[in-house]
Amino acid sequence: MESDNRQSSPEGPPSYYWDAVAVHFSEIALKGGNRRSFTQRLRNNISAALTRYDAAVRAYHEKLLIDCPRDEVPRILKAAAAVFGVAYAAPVRTLRRDIQELIRAAVDYFRASASPGTTFAIRAHRSDKKFPHSSREIAELAGAAVCRAGGTVDLNNPALPIILRIFPEAAYLEGPHTPGPGGLPLGATGRVLSLFSGGIDSPVAAWLIMRRGCRADFIHFHTYPTGEAAQTSKIPQMVKSLVQPQGLPARLFLTPYHHFQAALMQQHVPQNYELILFRRFMMRIAARIASEHDAVALVTGDNLAQVASQTTANLIACDQAATLPVWRPLLAFNKDEIISRAVAIGTYESSIEAYKDCCSLVSRHPLTRPRLQTVLHLERRLPLDEMTAGTLDDTTQLKIEP
Repeated sequence: MESDNRQSSPEGPPSYYWDAVAVHFSEIALKGGNRRSFTQRLRNNISAALTRYDAAVRAYHEKLLIDCPRDEVPRILKAAAAVFGVAYAAPVRTLRRDIQELIRAAVDYFRASASPGTTFAIRAHRSDKKFPHSSREIAELAGAAVCRAGGTVDLNNPALPIILRIFPEAAYLEGPHTPGPGGLPLGATGRVLSLFSGGIDSPVAAWLIMRRGCRADFIHFHTYPTGEAAQTSKIPQMVKSLVQPQGLPARLFLTPYHHFQAALMQQHVPQNYELILFRRFMMRIAARIASEHDAVALVTGDNLAQVASQTTANLIACDQAATLPVWRPLLAFNKDEIISRAVAIGTYESSIEAYKDCCSLVSRHPLTRPRLQTVLHLERRLPLDEMTAGTLDDTTQLKIEP
């Protein structure tokens, strides 16, 4: 093992101790004959997320290994662990395939990370069966040495797991795991268009569908007089917070509300039907834009019966106006679960900032069981073609860069 005379921190080895980052995935490993394509996409996505760093991502024995400067390991570890498809990432220290070096590495790591009496367990994984010592023998020899250094064995719930991995060409010590979001790499399951209000629900719905491998674009219906004015709202920054960890750009469509509003004022539609008509109009516009940009589905933050506009009858009436499938990742969540997820992914604080979205301008008391025939009758009174053309013409498209 390389020698280093600098003193280690009692909280763990200093950053320069590690010389690479290992990325582990779980769900991708179950993809059978398609595993290679999923792994390659994950590798590409991690590379995109690490563009600002001096890092190289390579496949390495059913995982990915990121070669990078030692002083960049903490930042690269954090960035890689945020990419969809990653089960966890961990810093690693490369070792020679020598039993004495493995033992020394285990002891050094214990001394740098723990105090005498701390519980530990050696987890040895020997993928190279030609190595002269079995996984069990490695664990026993290294464990005995750590015990002599003051450690206490606890195989079930150790305070310090010490992980040693032996491969045909090298070995390494694996450091603490940083959990990733799991799921599938972005782009593995197609492109979708997410209806994005800027409230609590829609960012969480987008995040969940992105974690299933969908690359998302976003559409936001705004009340600003122009698309340029809408760009100053919180919406572009919220979208950026979702796409930035993935390293891939997204499109944001800022779509005006005023064409629908003007038509509604001229037709004297009953107030309790206004919201369902507007939501149907949003579906029409979103489906048109999605089809023009190769999206296969629409995504919304709807939750079954959370509010009056999200009853079964209202959701069915909305879907009837869409020409693409409508996916609702939050359909069975309760509000507390949605809020907890929003806090965890970092969108909650932005979501609760004061903001007037379009639905707040429409009647707050929609019917919970609208008659579809009545909805269609009222809709025929609106100048749909004119409203649609004007709305699409005034839609502003932004490219949200990571």
